Amino acid sequence: MTGRPKVKLLAIDLDDTLIGQDLRVSNRNRRAIRRAIRSGIIVTLLTGRTFSTTLPFAKKLGITHTFGCFQGALLRGKTKVLTSRTLPPQNFLEVIRFGLKHKVQLCVYALDHDTVYFQRPLDRFGKEYLDRIEQVPQISLVNLLSYPFTHPPIKIQFVAGPEKIIHLEKLAKREWGKSLYITRSRVNLLEFLHPHVSKGFALKYLADHYKLDLAQTAAIGDGYNDVPMLKTAGVSFAVKNAPAEVERAADFVVASCDQDGVAEAIEWILKNRR
Repeated sequence: MTGRPKVKLLAIDLDDTLIGQDLRVSNRNRRAIRRAIRSGIIVTLLTGRTFSTTLPFAKKLGITHTFGCFQGALLRGKTKVLTSRTLPPQNFLEVIRFGLKHKVQLCVYALDHDTVYFQRPLDRFGKEYLDRIEQVPQISLVNLLSYPFTHPPIKIQFVAGPEKIIHLEKLAKREWGKSLYITRSRVNLLEFLHPHVSKGFALKYLADHYKLDLAQTAAIGDGYNDVPMLKTAGVSFAVKNAPAEVERAADFVVASCDQDGVAEAIEWILKNRR
């Protein structure tokens, strides 16, 4: 463990890494993040969430630097956008048709405002998603194929049961694996984004922005969508509740989300910066 460069940039996933189903940051995790910030580490969040549902966490944690939403498709601070990547125009309607064909709940995220568009009618998976996971401020129930989007969306998401999501992921990657970034952010969520989007891309972009080497970065995550940043970071941590594949992508496995794994990882980082 000796000889590692000091960590100067730390990227943390939100759901099931920093926060659990209660959507609360524990006192131990909060204190650890603030210690990291005071020590001079740039702490950021990289999440699949929207900007409006990420910003409150950033404010509570004292994170003032750029953070990443939509798997890193949007990198911005409180007021300034660093970069954004929307879906290729030629693909997003194809993905919507594919979702309708396979009868999944579809939701489309626009970049220019906080409304999330759900294919009507809202099924039980869509209702559960809104109630338990991402409590977005406003949704609109529409016919996605005919809705007059002024710009391509930043993300399309399928919500369904885990087995169906795994099956559709295989079919979708066969169809668009080279032209889109397709990832599971949860067992019941399948996401479609610009091909040059992932948390790994986002971490590299931020390291370049802050003029840091990737060896000076660290990442903490739990999901399949976190694997790119765990593999990109100079040192990486998976929380214990992560799937085995995600644990294998990380350098270290720390305690679970509910047992303050983020704090454990930060304490290791601070100890090994000396």
